[in-house]
Amino acid sequence: MSVVQTKLRTKTSSGTAILVAATLEYKDGRIWFLKSPYSLKDEIRAMRGSKWHGYDDENPRKIWSIEDCQRNRFQLSFLVGEKAYAWFDRPVIRHEYTRPLKDHQKDLTDAGLTYHYHIFAAEMGTGKTLAAQEVIERSGINWWFWVGPKTSLPNIKREFRIWESVYKFRLAHDGVEPELDERVVVAFTYEGLKTWVDQWKPGQPLPAGLICDESSRCKNAGTQRSDACQRLADLIRSQYGLEGGFVIEMSGTPSPKSPVDWWSQCEIAWPGFLREGSMKAMEERLAFMVLQQQDGNSFKRRIGWKDDERKCEVCGLFEASGPHQLDGVTPPEEYHDFKASKNEVAYLYKRLQGLVTIKHKKDCLDLPDKRYRKIICKPTASLLRAGEAIVSAAPNAITGMTLLRELSDGFQYREVQDGVTTCTHCVDGIVSEWIDPEDAGQVYQNIGMMPPEVVARLVERQATCPKCGGSKEVPKLVRIAHEIPTPKEKALRMLLDENEETGRLVVFAGFTGSVDRAVKVCINEKWNVVRCDQGVFQVLTHDNDTVTEEPLDYWANKAIPRVAFVANPESGGMSLTLVEARTAVYWSNSWKPEYRVQSEDRIHRIGMDLNKGCLIVDLIHLPSDERVLDVIRENRKLELMTMGELMAGLKWESTDADTDGTFEVVEAVAA
Repeated sequence: MSVVQTKLRTKTSSGTAILVAATLEYKDGRIWFLKSPYSLKDEIRAMRGSKWHGYDDENPRKIWSIEDCQRNRFQLSFLVGEKAYAWFDRPVIRHEYTRPLKDHQKDLTDAGLTYHYHIFAAEMGTGKTLAAQEVIERSGINWWFWVGPKTSLPNIKREFRIWESVYKFRLAHDGVEPELDERVVVAFTYEGLKTWVDQWKPGQPLPAGLICDESSRCKNAGTQRSDACQRLADLIRSQYGLEGGFVIEMSGTPSPKSPVDWWSQCEIAWPGFLREGSMKAMEERLAFMVLQQQDGNSFKRRIGWKDDERKCEVCGLFEASGPHQLDGVTPPEEYHDFKASKNEVAYLYKRLQGLVTIKHKKDCLDLPDKRYRKIICKPTASLLRAGEAIVSAAPNAITGMTLLRELSDGFQYREVQDGVTTCTHCVDGIVSEWIDPEDAGQVYQNIGMMPPEVVARLVERQATCPKCGGSKEVPKLVRIAHEIPTPKEKALRMLLDENEETGRLVVFAGFTGSVDRAVKVCINEKWNVVRCDQGVFQVLTHDNDTVTEEPLDYWANKAIPRVAFVANPESGGMSLTLVEARTAVYWSNSWKPEYRVQSEDRIHRIGMDLNKGCLIVDLIHLPSDERVLDVIRENRKLELMTMGELMAGLKWESTDADTDGTFEVVEAVAA
């Protein structure tokens, strides 16, 4: 326990910066503001674990306290007038390179070597992997950890081999502790890293460098993968400090769902760099929030983002559409003067400078623009009736949309019995249940979440298992995809024929059932297939040949005339290079914008054929397909705004149609 007399930086009502006396106490894992200026209440409230003790049941005091952690100590160092951000305000140190790095790759490497704790927010295909490899080789550190999605690791290993790295790239299950003076990069999945961190004990060897590839996987604070990366990064900072340790995160889509996705990644790189102490606090700064009541409880709900200065600070609406003028209809008490808001989403770009290096593909690479094409597959009248029936019978909107997307893809999932399996709900056909002696008709199957005073009056008894009826066996259900005729098959056959000369085509589909369907079409058209779904690669040939070649090497083998890469974008849409193809087809999309944005750039990157260009094709069948695309575009617009860009719109113009009217083709041009 220690009490510190200090001065905290604040501002007067006129905006003048001053230092005001304060008293801090470090006790019980918290920092207590025994005396602090009232003007700093918002700063303190934004810190991690902030709490006002004026309403405590025991010993209430009109003071604040915060969690004693790296991020809060960093923020306090700024408030006491220290140059907390000095490390990140330094100019980038430039280096000379022997590898043929492009200028933007040199910028990334230089930033990583200068700041050590940094985020490469460089769009897909800009060469982040090689930049990270250069950081590793120039760091002077022997032992690095590399963590990324499972399907990305074979490709990263291949990149290390291609660039003849002096470091051994080793998968974690091959052993993680290197020999003395051995230069090793140990590769983990995010789940594997969690296991390693959980098992690590103080005093055991600790890597001095960490690469988090596709760091958007850590966008949600509190998840196991985010927690593992945070703990390891904190350990590296504590043991090796600013100059001895490295934590480099990389992502082309750092905020795929909302601008708040930045928070956790910034926290891993350097806790406290962003003022807000939680994702919720950051959301309240970047979004319009309204207070709502439900079941007697109050909560704040987001109604929109602060992404346009023309929106009102009070209601989040534009001046013409909000209650800013009397119209004689709306009650006068609902009116308020229009007050322009601040574009906090765009301002986040400036706040990230020093911790993040942002690179846009259009500024780095001389690549042809992506061209977009929609193939509108016209549904039959019977299919439309089936869709209407599915939506009306669905228990909720999410289930209805999922079933509609399946129908659009040409199948419906069904569960069928495949034998029996052991019941996991009981022991020897018997379960415990609890009854209330005062109300024997009330039976409880689970008391884990019930209040202790209620549990105390219940009586336990044994009963026959309601799941298996005492037989100890239950039906084993397996999910199968019941196929339905779909014009998407004809559209895919047309695209295979169109890419016959290139001999390569990439196909993405949002369901395993859709992947199965697309693979079947390719095989029937005499194309071989590299399939990637649920983290597993397979090579399938149209004539059932046995293939011993690695799937990605098989894909790149020019001696094989026709190969389609068919994948769920969540498995095969990240960290892969598929530039042998000029066309990527989306049989369907998922609701996760990150995987759409990432997967598009598997073919649009360094190494692509500049003459053939890049074509992105969407197969649109039912309205659900179009709805998913709209959501993806809106999320991408916000993400690019946080990266200092605005996404140009697309205009779709009809260009062609097939002869029997099954579908029409529309091309996209820049708006």
